[in-house]
Amino acid sequence: MQIGDCWFDAHEHLLVDASGCRWILSVDEFQVLSVLAKNQGKVVSRFELIQLLSSYDKDSLRCDDQLDDVIKRIRSILGKKPYSLLDTVRGEGFILYPSQTSMRYKLLSSPTSQINTLQFLFIILVSLMTLYGINMHISHPTVIAPNYRQQIMMHNGSSSEIKFYTGQHYEANMKLFVKQMIGQMEACAVSPWQSIAANVSTDRKLISFILRNNRENGLKFQTVKLMSDNFIADTSQPDWLILSGICS
Repeated sequence: MQIGDCWFDAHEHLLVDASGCRWILSVDEFQVLSVLAKNQGKVVSRFELIQLLSSYDKDSLRCDDQLDDVIKRIRSILGKKPYSLLDTVRGEGFILYPSQTSMRYKLLSSPTSQINTLQFLFIILVSLMTLYGINMHISHPTVIAPNYRQQIMMHNGSSSEIKFYTGQHYEANMKLFVKQMIGQMEACAVSPWQSIAANVSTDRKLISFILRNNRENGLKFQTVKLMSDNFIADTSQPDWLILSGICS
Protein backbone atom coordinates (compact mmCIF):
# COMPACT_ATOMS: atom_id res chain seq x y z
CA MET A 1 0.00 0.00 0.00
CA GLN A 2 1.38 3.37 -1.03
CA ILE A 3 1.56 6.02 1.71
CA GLY A 4 3.10 9.19 0.40
CA ASP A 5 6.59 8.30 -0.88
CA CYS A 6 6.66 5.13 1.22
CA TRP A 7 5.38 1.60 0.60
CA PHE A 8 3.64 -0.25 3.39
CA ASP A 9 4.05 -4.01 3.16
CA ALA A 10 1.41 -5.43 5.49
CA HIS A 11 2.47 -9.03 4.91
CA GLU A 12 6.12 -8.49 5.84
CA HIS A 13 5.44 -5.82 8.48
CA LEU A 14 7.72 -3.47 6.55
CA LEU A 15 7.68 0.20 5.67
CA VAL A 16 9.94 1.06 2.74
CA ASP A 17 10.89 4.74 2.50
CA ALA A 18 11.62 6.81 -0.62
CA SER A 19 15.31 5.87 -0.60
CA GLY A 20 14.49 2.16 -0.61
CA CYS A 21 15.42 1.62 3.01
CA ARG A 22 13.36 -1.14 4.62
CA TRP A 23 12.11 -0.48 8.12
CA ILE A 24 10.92 -3.41 10.17
CA LEU A 25 7.96 -2.34 12.25
CA SER A 26 7.40 -3.44 15.80
CA VAL A 27 4.14 -5.13 16.72
CA ASP A 28 2.69 -1.91 18.08
CA GLU A 29 3.86 0.17 15.11
CA PHE A 30 2.41 -2.33 12.65
CA GLN A 31 -0.95 -2.51 14.43
CA VAL A 32 -1.31 1.28 14.67
CA LEU A 33 -0.20 1.92 11.08
CA SER A 34 -2.48 -0.83 9.75
CA VAL A 35 -5.57 0.75 11.32
CA LEU A 36 -4.56 4.22 10.18
CA ALA A 37 -3.92 2.96 6.65
CA LYS A 38 -7.30 1.23 6.47
CA ASN A 39 -8.95 4.51 7.50
CA GLN A 40 -6.93 6.93 5.34
CA GLY A 41 -8.50 10.37 5.34
CA LYS A 42 -10.51 9.61 8.48
CA VAL A 43 -9.77 10.45 12.11
CA VAL A 44 -8.96 7.45 14.30
CA SER A 45 -9.42 8.12 17.98
CA ARG A 46 -6.60 7.79 20.51
CA PHE A 47 -8.66 5.34 22.51
CA GLU A 48 -9.03 3.02 19.53
CA LEU A 49 -5.30 3.12 18.83
CA ILE A 50 -4.37 2.64 22.49
CA GLN A 51 -6.40 -0.57 22.52
CA LEU A 52 -4.08 -1.96 19.83
CA LEU A 53 -0.95 -1.65 21.98
CA SER A 54 0.47 -4.86 23.37
CA SER A 55 0.76 -3.36 26.85
CA TYR A 56 -2.85 -2.12 26.95
CA ASP A 57 -4.07 -4.74 29.44
CA LYS A 58 -0.89 -4.75 31.49
CA ASP A 59 -0.18 -1.09 32.11
CA SER A 60 -2.90 1.18 30.79
CA LEU A 61 -1.43 4.23 32.57
CA ARG A 62 1.58 4.27 30.26
CA CYS A 63 -0.39 3.63 27.09
CA ASP A 64 -0.76 7.32 26.21
CA ASP A 65 3.00 7.85 26.26
CA GLN A 66 3.60 4.61 24.37
CA LEU A 67 1.14 5.62 21.65
CA ASP A 68 2.92 8.96 21.27
CA ASP A 69 6.24 7.09 20.90
CA VAL A 70 4.73 4.82 18.24
CA ILE A 71 3.33 7.78 16.29
CA LYS A 72 6.67 9.57 16.55
CA ARG A 73 8.48 6.49 15.20
CA ILE A 74 6.08 6.12 12.25
CA ARG A 75 6.42 9.80 11.42
CA SER A 76 10.21 9.55 11.40
CA ILE A 77 10.01 6.80 8.78
CA LEU A 78 7.43 8.51 6.58
CA GLY A 79 9.88 11.27 5.62
CA LYS A 80 11.02 14.82 6.14
CA LYS A 81 7.50 16.21 6.25
CA PRO A 82 5.61 13.52 8.15
CA TYR A 83 3.06 15.91 9.59
CA SER A 84 1.62 16.37 6.11
CA LEU A 85 0.82 12.64 6.07
CA LEU A 86 0.17 11.68 9.69
CA ASP A 87 -1.56 14.56 11.41
CA THR A 88 -2.78 15.08 14.96
CA VAL A 89 -6.39 16.17 15.39
CA ARG A 90 -6.31 17.82 18.78
CA GLY A 91 -8.69 16.26 21.27
CA GLU A 92 -9.77 13.54 18.84
CA GLY A 93 -6.95 11.39 17.53
CA PHE A 94 -4.85 10.97 14.40
CA ILE A 95 -5.47 10.99 10.67
CA LEU A 96 -3.32 9.45 7.91
CA TYR A 97 -3.42 10.87 4.39
CA PRO A 98 -2.50 8.79 1.34
CA SER A 99 -0.19 11.48 -0.03
CA GLN A 100 1.13 14.91 0.80
CA THR A 101 -0.59 16.50 -2.21
CA SER A 102 -4.01 15.10 -1.32
CA MET A 103 -3.80 16.37 2.24
CA ARG A 104 -4.87 19.96 2.48
CA TYR A 105 -5.18 21.36 5.93
CA LYS A 106 -8.61 22.83 6.39
CA LEU A 107 -8.93 25.73 8.75
CA LEU A 108 -11.07 24.75 11.72
CA SER A 109 -11.72 21.29 10.23
CA SER A 110 -12.38 20.16 13.79
CA PRO A 111 -14.22 21.95 16.62
CA THR A 112 -11.06 21.67 18.72
CA SER A 113 -8.54 22.67 16.02
CA GLN A 114 -6.22 25.56 16.72
CA ILE A 115 -4.99 28.10 14.22
CA ASN A 116 -1.64 29.79 14.04
CA THR A 117 -0.95 33.51 14.22
CA LEU A 118 -0.90 34.07 10.44
CA GLN A 119 -4.22 32.31 10.00
CA PHE A 120 -5.72 34.35 12.84
CA LEU A 121 -4.49 37.63 11.31
CA PHE A 122 -5.83 36.55 7.92
CA ILE A 123 -9.27 35.93 9.41
CA ILE A 124 -9.22 39.33 11.12
CA LEU A 125 -8.17 41.04 7.86
CA VAL A 126 -10.91 39.34 5.84
CA SER A 127 -13.48 40.19 8.52
CA LEU A 128 -12.46 43.87 8.54
CA MET A 129 -12.60 44.04 4.74
CA THR A 130 -16.04 42.42 4.76
CA LEU A 131 -17.34 44.86 7.37
CA TYR A 132 -15.90 47.78 5.38
CA GLY A 133 -17.60 46.56 2.22
CA ILE A 134 -20.93 46.17 4.01
CA ASN A 135 -20.60 49.64 5.54
CA MET A 136 -19.94 51.16 2.10
CA HIS A 137 -23.21 49.73 0.80
CA ILE A 138 -25.34 50.80 3.74
CA SER A 139 -27.20 54.03 3.06
CA HIS A 140 -26.77 56.31 6.02
CA PRO A 141 -29.84 58.17 7.28
CA THR A 142 -30.30 61.66 5.92
CA VAL A 143 -32.11 64.60 7.43
CA ILE A 144 -34.80 66.03 5.16
CA ALA A 145 -35.39 69.72 5.67
CA PRO A 146 -38.99 70.96 5.51
CA ASN A 147 -40.01 73.19 2.62
CA TYR A 148 -41.84 75.53 4.98
CA ARG A 149 -41.20 76.09 8.66
CA GLN A 150 -42.70 78.60 11.06
CA GLN A 151 -42.94 79.13 14.81
CA ILE A 152 -46.38 80.34 15.82
CA MET A 153 -47.66 81.71 19.13
CA MET A 154 -51.01 80.58 20.47
CA HIS A 155 -53.50 82.80 22.30
CA ASN A 156 -52.61 81.16 25.61
CA GLY A 157 -48.94 82.04 25.20
CA SER A 158 -47.73 78.59 24.16
CA SER A 159 -45.82 78.08 20.93
CA SER A 160 -45.82 75.40 18.27
CA GLU A 161 -43.40 74.70 15.46
CA ILE A 162 -45.17 74.09 12.15
CA LYS A 163 -43.30 72.21 9.37
CA PHE A 164 -44.62 71.41 5.91
CA TYR A 165 -42.99 68.90 3.60
CA THR A 166 -44.09 69.28 -0.01
CA GLY A 167 -41.25 67.57 -1.87
CA GLN A 168 -40.01 69.39 -4.94
CA HIS A 169 -43.23 71.26 -5.55
CA TYR A 170 -42.87 74.99 -4.91
CA GLU A 171 -45.45 76.33 -7.35
CA ALA A 172 -47.70 79.22 -6.40
CA ASN A 173 -50.72 77.01 -5.67
CA MET A 174 -48.75 74.96 -3.15
CA LYS A 175 -47.43 78.09 -1.45
CA LEU A 176 -50.94 79.52 -1.24
CA PHE A 177 -52.24 76.26 0.17
CA VAL A 178 -49.55 76.07 2.87
CA LYS A 179 -49.96 79.76 3.73
CA GLN A 180 -53.69 79.30 4.25
CA MET A 181 -53.19 76.33 6.58
CA ILE A 182 -50.52 78.04 8.63
CA GLY A 183 -52.77 81.10 8.96
CA GLN A 184 -55.58 78.93 10.33
CA MET A 185 -53.22 77.25 12.80
CA GLU A 186 -52.10 80.65 14.03
CA ALA A 187 -55.74 81.37 14.84
CA CYS A 188 -55.90 78.42 17.22
CA ALA A 189 -56.68 79.39 20.77
CA VAL A 190 -54.76 76.44 22.21
CA SER A 191 -52.69 73.70 20.58
CA PRO A 192 -51.59 70.78 22.76
CA TRP A 193 -48.72 70.02 20.40
CA GLN A 194 -45.25 71.52 20.50
CA SER A 195 -44.41 70.27 17.02
CA ILE A 196 -46.70 69.77 14.02
CA ALA A 197 -45.22 68.21 10.87
CA ALA A 198 -47.34 67.93 7.72
CA ASN A 199 -46.51 65.92 4.61
CA VAL A 200 -48.50 67.08 1.58
CA SER A 201 -49.02 64.77 -1.41
CA THR A 202 -48.19 65.94 -4.91
CA ASP A 203 -51.85 66.35 -5.91
CA ARG A 204 -52.65 68.07 -2.57
CA LYS A 205 -55.41 65.54 -1.85
CA LEU A 206 -53.72 63.88 1.14
CA ILE A 207 -52.06 65.45 4.17
CA SER A 208 -50.38 63.39 6.88
CA PHE A 209 -49.86 65.18 10.19
CA ILE A 210 -47.42 63.99 12.86
CA LEU A 211 -48.15 65.68 16.16
CA ARG A 212 -45.58 65.61 18.95
CA ASN A 213 -45.55 66.83 22.51
CA ASN A 214 -42.89 66.52 25.21
CA ARG A 215 -44.13 65.27 28.54
CA GLU A 216 -42.53 64.48 31.86
CA ASN A 217 -43.12 60.77 31.31
CA GLY A 218 -41.83 60.85 27.72
CA LEU A 219 -42.90 61.88 24.24
CA LYS A 220 -46.46 61.68 22.98
CA PHE A 221 -47.12 61.19 19.27
CA GLN A 222 -50.28 61.20 17.23
CA THR A 223 -50.79 60.72 13.51
CA VAL A 224 -53.65 62.29 11.57
CA LYS A 225 -54.41 61.69 7.89
CA LEU A 226 -56.78 63.97 6.00
CA MET A 227 -58.12 63.38 2.49
CA SER A 228 -60.01 65.83 0.32
CA ASP A 229 -60.52 66.65 -3.35
CA ASN A 230 -60.36 70.36 -2.54
CA PHE A 231 -58.52 71.18 0.66
CA ILE A 232 -58.65 74.93 0.07
CA ALA A 233 -62.45 74.87 0.05
CA ASP A 234 -62.87 72.23 2.76
CA THR A 235 -60.47 73.95 5.13
CA SER A 236 -61.77 77.45 4.60
CA GLN A 237 -63.16 77.32 8.12
CA PRO A 238 -60.79 76.47 11.03
CA ASP A 239 -63.22 73.94 12.53
CA TRP A 240 -61.30 71.09 10.86
CA LEU A 241 -58.34 71.82 13.16
CA ILE A 242 -60.42 71.08 16.25
CA LEU A 243 -62.06 68.02 14.70
CA SER A 244 -58.66 66.55 13.79
CA GLY A 245 -57.22 67.26 17.25
CA ILE A 246 -54.59 69.71 16.05
CA CYS A 247 -56.19 72.52 18.03
CA SER A 248 -58.29 72.36 21.15
